Amino acid sequence: MGRARFPTTARASDVLSLFEPDAARIQRELAARRTMDFSYPDVGATRTTAPAGWRINHMRRLVGRGRALLDALVEPLFSWKLLAVDGLRPFPDKERLEPGTSVAILSRHFGMWSLDFCRVIYVLEDAPEQDGKIKRTGFGYGTLPGHAVRGEEIFSLEWHEATEEVWYEIRSFSKPSNVLITLAGPLAMTAQRRFAGASLEKARRLTQSSGRPSG
Repeated sequence: MGRARFPTTARASDVLSLFEPDAARIQRELAARRTMDFSYPDVGATRTTAPAGWRINHMRRLVGRGRALLDALVEPLFSWKLLAVDGLRPFPDKERLEPGTSVAILSRHFGMWSLDFCRVIYVLEDAPEQDGKIKRTGFGYGTLPGHAVRGEEIFSLEWHEATEEVWYEIRSFSKPSNVLITLAGPLAMTAQRRFAGASLEKARRLTQSSGRPSG
């Protein structure tokens, strides 16, 4: 779990606009961050213990039962579809989600378009936990310079073999990246929880539309 330096080559003004950025601009912004470090320390800590003093957001939901349901949700998770919620649009820099994949997330708030940038740190595929009682599939990404917050987030599906339960879990630790976000603290926290809740709800809807029972 490496520690990151804190580059200052990206400014908030670089990624805020009154006009929706086109695909070419988004790819330029992604390319500009290809060699940048993560914007926070304790990279990878969503797989161990979150650092003290950071804001924690943890939401999870039972989405159904059965291995077939789990397998049906893996594709939407790894193709960013479960993150395309609440008006957010992900733009990855490569088709395959793997460690090192960077993604720009486009959103609009209060009449302003914004781009936030993250990079995938790790990918899990049936990673055993609790002596194999739980297997976790998902990925964790961390923020890059230009993101409204600093921190890390994991999106994962839990397979409970004994009960065949499938849980979708989102967990993060973060801090504001600038004074403006600090001042908007309660609003920023509400937006973060709204996004996580919308992603959990989309997973539930996908299980229903597939004809598989949800929890």
